[in-house]
Amino acid sequence: MKFIHTLIISTILITPELSSNDLNNNEECNSSDVSTEERAFTNTFSGIFNGKKINYVASLKEKILYEKDNPDEPMASFFYTEYIAQTNENRPVIFSFNGGPGSASLWLHMGVLGPKVIKVPSDASDDGAPPYNIVDNNLSPLSDADLVFIDPIGTGYSRAIGCHEGEEFWGVNEDPKIIAEFIRRWISDNNRWNSPRYILGESYGGIRGPLLVSELRSGDLTPIEINGLLLVAPASDYQYLVFHPGNNSPHYGFLPSYAATAYYHNKVDTNKSLQEFYNDSKDFSLNEYGPALLKGSRIKDNDKKILIDKYSKFTGLSKRFVEDFDMRIDPSSFRKELLRDEGYSVGRLDSRYKNKDYMSGGQHSDTDVSSEGFMAAYVTAVHTWFSEIGVEMKMLYQSGDSDVYFSWKHPQQWKGNDFGYVNTVPHIARAQRYNKDFKVYVSCGLYDLATPCFTAENFMNDNSVDMSRVVFSEFEAGHMMYNHQPSFDRFLKEVRNFIIN
Repeated sequence: MKFIHTLIISTILITPELSSNDLNNNEECNSSDVSTEERAFTNTFSGIFNGKKINYVASLKEKILYEKDNPDEPMASFFYTEYIAQTNENRPVIFSFNGGPGSASLWLHMGVLGPKVIKVPSDASDDGAPPYNIVDNNLSPLSDADLVFIDPIGTGYSRAIGCHEGEEFWGVNEDPKIIAEFIRRWISDNNRWNSPRYILGESYGGIRGPLLVSELRSGDLTPIEINGLLLVAPASDYQYLVFHPGNNSPHYGFLPSYAATAYYHNKVDTNKSLQEFYNDSKDFSLNEYGPALLKGSRIKDNDKKILIDKYSKFTGLSKRFVEDFDMRIDPSSFRKELLRDEGYSVGRLDSRYKNKDYMSGGQHSDTDVSSEGFMAAYVTAVHTWFSEIGVEMKMLYQSGDSDVYFSWKHPQQWKGNDFGYVNTVPHIARAQRYNKDFKVYVSCGLYDLATPCFTAENFMNDNSVDMSRVVFSEFEAGHMMYNHQPSFDRFLKEVRNFIIN
C-alpha cells in the first residue's frame, strides 16, 4: 500500500545497526533521568459478545522493558491495549499486531477484533468525513478470549527509552526478540502461564508472527509454547511478493487476484461465477502460466501467443499490453491499466476501490485509493475509543511511521538482483513438528493486490507445512477483509471456532 501501515515491497534502505554499547558510550545519555513508573488508563465495561454477557476491564497500559544483563537499565516503553474479562476462568489470550513494518495495531483492533469497531462502507466507497460510525462489536472474540493489542517500538505510543534508540529494535531479527520479551513479561505479570496462547498478525505480521512463535518457544528467553498462529493477509515469504527480474514467483502468484479484480469490474467475458473463474485462473497460473515463465526465451512463439491470449482473457488487459510486458505485469502497472479506458485506477489493498488520477496517462496511480478510503475513519475511531477508556496522553499516537519502515534492517542488503528473500514459513513447519497442539489459521482476500491469496497458498504449500493442520480461508474482499461486512461476519466466526475448538 502507498502508506506504511501494511507491507510495502519497494526499495529497502539499510541503516547501520546501533549497539547498546555505542549508545551507552554516549556522554549525553543518562538513563537515571528516565521515569520507570508505568502508566495505565483503565475503565470497566460490559457487553454482549456472541450471545455472552461479558464484564471486562479495558486498559491502555505501559510496560517498561529492561536490558537482559542489566535489569536496572530501561530500554523500551511498550504501550498496549488489553481487554480482560472479569472472571476466574483460565481464558485463552490472543496477542495481536499489524504489520508495515511500522504500523500500530489499530487496524485489527478497531477494524474487527475489539469490543468497539469502526464501520466503513462495505461496498468499497470512500469513508468521507466525520462523524464516523463506531459501533459495538457483538462478534468480538472477547466472548471467549482476553485480547492484547501490541504496538511495536516506534508505533502507537511505544518508544525506545534510556540509552537506547528505536533503530535497535527495527529489523527482521531484532523485532521478534523485543516483542517476545514483552509477551513473556505480560504473561508473568498477569500470572497467565497456564493460559492458552494465540498469536494473530496481519500483513508483515506474517513475517513477525512465525518468527515470534519461534523466538518464544526456542529463543533466548524462557520457553513458551503457542497454541495457535493466526495470519491475516500474510506476507511470510518475500520471494512471492518482490517483483525482481528473474523472479517469476510473484507473477503466477498475483495473476488470480488480477483475474478476480477484472471480474469484479466487468472486464472479462464469462458466464461463470466469481469462484469458478478464480479457480480457473489458479489452475491456469499453476499449470500453464508458471511453467511457461520458467521456460523463458525457450518458449515457442505459437505457445506464447496462446498464453498471451489466455492471460488477456483472465485479466481483462489487452493482448498488446500483455505482450509488451512479456507476460510479466507488476501490480502497479495492472492497477493503472485495467480501467484506463474509463479514466480510473484501482486500489492496492482492495482492488474493488477505483478513482481518477490527476492524469489518466502514465504507468502509476497517484495513490492507493483503497487506503485513502478508510484511513481517517480508523484513526478517528481509536482516539474516540481511547477517550472513553480515559486515556490522557500528550504524545503523538503514531498509527504508522515511515522512519520505522525505511530504517528496517533485513538480513541481506541489495546487491543488484541478489536479494535475500526473507521466508518465515519454515518456522511454522518446525512449530508443528515439535508441538502436537500447534495449529494455524490463514485468511486472505481475493481483491488484495498487496499480499494476494494465491501467493499465500503457494508459500504455505512450499515449505513442508502440514496443511492438514492449517485452516486456509479466502474472502471476497481485500487486504483488510473485515472492511467488507459479509467477510467481517465470517472471519470472526472462523476465528472464534479456531480458538474454542
